[in-house]
Amino acid sequence: MLYRQGVKMEEQHIPDSALILYHQALKQLSGTQNQELKGKIYNHLGDLLLDYNIYETAQESYSQAIQASQSLADKSNLSQAYRGMGKYYYLYKDRDSALYYFEKPLGFFDQIANREERSSVYNNLTTAYKQRNNIEKALEYNAKALSLTRSEVKRLRNYAVRGQLFALQQQYDSALFYLEQASQSKDKSIRASAYFKLADLPEEAGINDSLRFFYLHEGYRLSDSIENSAVSHQIDRQEHIRITTDLKQQSHTRLIVSIAVCIAAVLLLSIATFTFYRRHLKRRNEKLFAHKWEKQEARAQENENRELQIIDIIRKAGEQCSRDFKATNTYAEWHKRITSGKESLSYDEQKSFQTVVLKMFDPYLQQLSNVVPLTGNDAFLCALIQLGFSTRECAACRGISSETIRSQRTRIRKKIPQNFSDQGLGMVILGEENLSKR
Repeated sequence: MLYRQGVKMEEQHIPDSALILYHQALKQLSGTQNQELKGKIYNHLGDLLLDYNIYETAQESYSQAIQASQSLADKSNLSQAYRGMGKYYYLYKDRDSALYYFEKPLGFFDQIANREERSSVYNNLTTAYKQRNNIEKALEYNAKALSLTRSEVKRLRNYAVRGQLFALQQQYDSALFYLEQASQSKDKSIRASAYFKLADLPEEAGINDSLRFFYLHEGYRLSDSIENSAVSHQIDRQEHIRITTDLKQQSHTRLIVSIAVCIAAVLLLSIATFTFYRRHLKRRNEKLFAHKWEKQEARAQENENRELQIIDIIRKAGEQCSRDFKATNTYAEWHKRITSGKESLSYDEQKSFQTVVLKMFDPYLQQLSNVVPLTGNDAFLCALIQLGFSTRECAACRGISSETIRSQRTRIRKKIPQNFSDQGLGMVILGEENLSKR
């Protein structure tokens, strides 16, 4: 009953409650011979702790699951425990140890009754061989995993992996097919992964700048919605409380048993145990902090690269629209009229010219409006700047003063998100490096 309630809490994304229920279930099972249920609970506990970066305790849970499942006829629990150990070493970048544990279930594969567990064995082997750049072997295991799974979520996750493997082999048609299938998954993490992999495909795969911008934008949006750092802290705190409580209970039991024998020995043992635990906890926290810091640094660098890609797409779109318009007779006529400075445009001529410019610069303005909220007049000014018009000439096109144009530029600059402004988007759309000359 406690185990089923724990699974239900985990499915409802309440991991701290699931953690408590799993430990209570294990306490009730102590002294019983229900090894299958013990192995199953230890595996659930290990997966839960591993998901929330509590690595050392997760490894202990998988070790307990291996001990409980060794003698069972159905090796599904044993296979899952070995895979958990493999994932632990994979996260610590120990490739040899990870592959050793991922391959262990192959020795008793026919004794694994659970079809999805057999599929998961092949999934982990796919990951291990991909990391070793053995793409042919990785594709072989990926195909075996797909042939076994009945889960829609796992099938599409496998499609995302398969698409990336084909991309590494430069088989871009196949890569595009599988990644587009994976991008339709109901699971946000699978969709985000598929979008980022699609954005990484080269132009030979048919991915133009507009599509690449769309994939990056969608992947970025999804990845921001699945952060779980707060929950990770919560479950880590709950596990810390549990360990501390267990240590206190053990110390109390030892004190009662040993008080008649030697009070001094019990005190020395308690002090030694507490000191060892504090050192162990300090080392574990230092490792966890270092891992999370590296993860945050990598994510910051990834975000910066995406922003630079988006800015480059906007820049290219503006340059292309400017070249196309300047090649027309319409531009030559208007440019001669505006730069002559002999007469101002009438109101109807201003509206006519604005309509022509906005139409010609529509691809550029669509890309830009995904990052910066623009009014119609803002969009017109950004297009005029791309055409190389000075502040005075921009004012003539609008029938307003140069000071008003400068104020409008300032307002547009303030609308640019800070992260994009830091990466130089203001210079791309407003030509700020030339502002003093206008």
